[in-house]
Amino acid sequence: MPRAIGHTRKRLLRQAHEPLNHVLRYPRHRSPRPPVTTRRLLLRLLLGMLFGTVVVVGGLSFHEFRGALQNEIAGNLQFGASTVMERIDTFLSARVENLRVWRSVEVMQDIRVDDVDKRLSHFLSDLHARQAEIYRALLCTGADGRVIASSAPALIGQPAPRTVVWRALPGGSGGDVQIAVDTDGSDRRALLRTRIPNAFGSGDIGYLYVWLDWRAIQGLLDEAARDTTRDVLLLDADGTVIARSRSRALRGAAAARAVRLDGWTLPPAGRSTSYQHDGRALGLGNLLVGAATSAGYQQFAGLGWHLVMVEPTAVSFRPVWRLFWTLLGALSLTVLAGIWISTRLADRIARPVVALTGFARGFRQGESQPPPMPATTITEVVELHRAYVEMIEALERSREQIVRAGKLAVVGEMAAIMAHEVRTPMGILRSSAQLLQREAGLGAREHELVGFILSETERLNRLVTMLLECARPSPPEFRPHDLHAIIEGVLGLLASRAESAGVSLRKDLPEPAIVLDCDREQIMQVLLNLVLNALSFVPHGGTIVVSTHRDEDSVWVSVVDNGPGVPVELRERIFDPFFSRREGGIGLGLTIVQQIVHVHGGEISVGESAWGGAAFNIRFPSP
Repeated sequence: MPRAIGHTRKRLLRQAHEPLNHVLRYPRHRSPRPPVTTRRLLLRLLLGMLFGTVVVVGGLSFHEFRGALQNEIAGNLQFGASTVMERIDTFLSARVENLRVWRSVEVMQDIRVDDVDKRLSHFLSDLHARQAEIYRALLCTGADGRVIASSAPALIGQPAPRTVVWRALPGGSGGDVQIAVDTDGSDRRALLRTRIPNAFGSGDIGYLYVWLDWRAIQGLLDEAARDTTRDVLLLDADGTVIARSRSRALRGAAAARAVRLDGWTLPPAGRSTSYQHDGRALGLGNLLVGAATSAGYQQFAGLGWHLVMVEPTAVSFRPVWRLFWTLLGALSLTVLAGIWISTRLADRIARPVVALTGFARGFRQGESQPPPMPATTITEVVELHRAYVEMIEALERSREQIVRAGKLAVVGEMAAIMAHEVRTPMGILRSSAQLLQREAGLGAREHELVGFILSETERLNRLVTMLLECARPSPPEFRPHDLHAIIEGVLGLLASRAESAGVSLRKDLPEPAIVLDCDREQIMQVLLNLVLNALSFVPHGGTIVVSTHRDEDSVWVSVVDNGPGVPVELRERIFDPFFSRREGGIGLGLTIVQQIVHVHGGEISVGESAWGGAAFNIRFPSP
């Protein structure tokens, strides 16, 4: 039973973990994005910036030009509507004033005798003849409403003209002048009338009628619309169209019926406005509208008529659409040119980067030759190449420093082992040799052998000491010291050795003193090692010169000789540990020199002297 329970629990645990195992076994992976090359990224960026700039600038230009053109055309329509309305007011004002003058003429009194001598009819005919383009007819009626005299003889004896409604003109006395505008069949007519007062009594003797030729008003509208794409409409005070220009747009739009422009903005008397409006009431599309309302003229107070000047936006904005297609064509050409320029520019930018990438792969595989300077005038690419070359050179130096550090680490380990393992038995050997040397009865051969032991143990001691100094250099104690005094001290110490070797040891110190923050003992060790190294190679009769000079930010110390010099192929390895060209040397002297110079913040290099020998140049930062 316990075994069965155990099997059951294992089965349940296995079933509980199956979903988790399924999830872990089949994880969801997002498909990685494909890598984007520098050329493609630059191409997208340049094209995006170019296309965006052209679209934004073109769109703003189109919008601003369209708004400016709309405002200009709307202002012209508003001004034109005001001008035409003023001309109509002036025209009607002149007719009203003529009517008031003519009714006071003496001949008008012939109405009382039915114009038996036709003087009044001749007078009216003369007036009509002088202004036939304005008046269709002039007539006078008696008190019974019958035509007594007329410029048109056929109207004499006929009843007075009938109309829908007479409207008194403001500005007179008791509505002395009335106007009626209606349709006589298919013709529009306008009538003016005024009472003729009785010059010999009270009351009125009849009416003077002026039948205006509507073509005169129509001519004002047609003249305003001539040689333009505009249409002109004259509306009465109720907003009903009473006249329209004979333009091609309005000729068949509303000719068969009176059009009422409900919902249109009509300004108050003496004012004008402009706006956009739907032109379906006129059988047209969207319109730019300029509207003005009668303000009267002099004593004529006006009829409250409105004048509307319209122009279809399809016509008004035709230059805008021409600009749009021009901009679209320019945009297409600009985009094509931008694609070509962007491709060339992206290629010029990306080609050096690709070359540097290829060199990076080669450098990782051991190649060390830097890539050639790309043939480009792009400053950033040139700077990138220069920085890349500097980075490669820095990596090479770092690699050399790592190798040197590894060698120094080996030196340290060796120094520690030798200090522990060699110095103790070497001290015993030295002490034993000194005791043997004091023994009496030793022969010359024995004394010579004991001397060999003492000299070799001394040489081993110096070797161990040098290894310890190279592996564990002591930190410098910086204090101001006269560099020339240190040089003179070193030359004084080595003067006898140079004299015995037949070498001329000189100094070239043009300045009186150069103060340098340094560790005096370590700088002396640097100069001692360099001069001793030179003495090892300069032949008999040679020359060694130690010189100094100062520039803007550095102090230079040079040790030059006329010896064989250092070959160019060995100058990179001359400071490596254990590299020596001198027989019996261990190759640590120049390594110690380089370490001390670096600790002092300086640099040391080897070159060729003016005599063809070696030249060691040390640069310290100027205090």
